[in-house]
Order: sequence, then structure tokens, then C-alpha cells
Amino acid sequence: MTDADLLHLLRDCYAPAGPNIVAAGLVRCATLTPDPDAPGTAIPDLPPRFIAHIALHAIDTSGSSGDATDSANAQLRAQIENRLLGLPAISRVEVTLLPALFPIL
Repeated sequence: MTDADLLHLLRDCYAPAGPNIVAAGLVRCATLTPDPDAPGTAIPDLPPRFIAHIALHAIDTSGSSGDATDSANAQLRAQIENRLLGLPAISRVEVTLLPALFPIL
């Protein structure tokens, strides 16, 4: 698994009213680091497991209440975690939300 594979996997995650988060330009950074605390790390010949670090711009639902924006960002975070944690190579996902770039209509 590489950083490019990780970015490709994020194409399955979609903003509430638009294209996938990669095409929408929301993903700022997507990297993998080895997880030394993953179960089975000390077992020889077991494939390595990684921590996925995702930094993306928050969604700003312009014209909606703050609760709607918070809900949209929580759903996006959950969507990313669910997509990546389904892979045996990923043991943890850390999502960092950066300030929104522009409102999504």
C-alpha cells in the first residue's frame, strides 16, 4: 500500500453535494505511516499495517445552520474512516479538518 493507493481509495468518498472529495479538491494531504502498535507487528512474515493520515478542508454548507455544517463534516469523517478501516493494511485513520476553502452549494 502506498500514498497513491490511499489517495485512489479516497475517490470513493463523496462530499454531500458534489464530486468525490479528491476531485473537489478537499484533500490536502493523504499519507501512510507504519503502525508499530498494530496487532501482530512482532510476527514475522505478517504484512505491515499502517496509520492513514488524512488532512482535508472542512465542508462549509453556506446558508445552513452551524449544526448542518458540523453534521456534514462528521458524516464525511465517518465515511472516510469506514472506507479505509475496511482494508486489512490499515489499522487506524486520523482525519484532520482544515478550514473550509469555499461553500459547497
